[in-house]
Amino acid sequence: MNSKKEDNMDILNNINNQFKELLELIEKEKDSSFSIKYFDKLKKTKKKKKSSKKKWFIISSFILILISIYFILLNEELTYNIYFVLLSFIRLILIKILPYWDWTNIYTRYIRIRGQKCANTTQIIKQSNITFFNFTKNIYLNNLPVIVDDATETWPAMKELTVKKLFQLFMEDPILAENDICYFESNIRNYNRPGGVDQLFNDYIDGNRRSFMVQWNNCKRETLKVIRSYYNKPYFLPPSVAQTLMGNWFLVSAGFHKGFNYLHKVPLNYDWIWLAQIQGSSLIELRPKHPCEKMCSILKSVTLNKGDLSNNCFLFVFSKDLVG
Repeated sequence: MNSKKEDNMDILNNINNQFKELLELIEKEKDSSFSIKYFDKLKKTKKKKKSSKKKWFIISSFILILISIYFILLNEELTYNIYFVLLSFIRLILIKILPYWDWTNIYTRYIRIRGQKCANTTQIIKQSNITFFNFTKNIYLNNLPVIVDDATETWPAMKELTVKKLFQLFMEDPILAENDICYFESNIRNYNRPGGVDQLFNDYIDGNRRSFMVQWNNCKRETLKVIRSYYNKPYFLPPSVAQTLMGNWFLVSAGFHKGFNYLHKVPLNYDWIWLAQIQGSSLIELRPKHPCEKMCSILKSVTLNKGDLSNNCFLFVFSKDLVG
């Protein structure tokens, strides 16, 4: 009997112990679920804080950008600088994609549709130490002609090139001698035939020719680097204005006195050019091109002295001495 009671007690104790273990497990599970919920809540709170910080960062950045744009627009000179730097980057991109997509036809059509801006002026402006900003705003964007008298001071051409040395350079430099000149015209008929270029150069070097006028285009890309080692891009030009790959024009004359009144049309049919007086002096006229010829005046008897640089969108006619 006692043994049965003891067995029953053991069973009850065992059940009781198991029940306690079950209760403990339930409590632990409650704690665990609470912890999970708590940590979930913490995560959500952190996410909200993070998204809130990100939102405020974006808003703050946007406000700073607007403030920066506002102050940039207030500073006209800085605006011009940024504008032309962007244009220069766009130009580089267009050059890179040209082998894959010929955008020049679209550009040409746009230029024709847009038309040319005509700005009438009765005199040519003379400047020195002109800033990029003043040149761009007052001259370049208004299509006005100007003479800048300090743009060529650092050019090697000013010290190293004379008419004789220029002719010798084209005869003796291996790259220049190997590549033909693309366009050549002289006021002396004998030189306007095949072989006339070398004949004129040799005649002048040997002292057999003193009076002449001649112009030519050095258009081969191989030769551009040789000639450009003698001059630099003018300091006042905006970054987006690049030197053309169409070549260098030389306008050379010698042996004419001041009373000489012959003006010769220069076939430079570009929208925008610049002309530098390397030696001597030249008398030029600036004649407006179509469609501005009826609105704008002809600028007569404009003198370019040694070191002067003129740039405009007019037609050039010239007389006497070395121009490059």
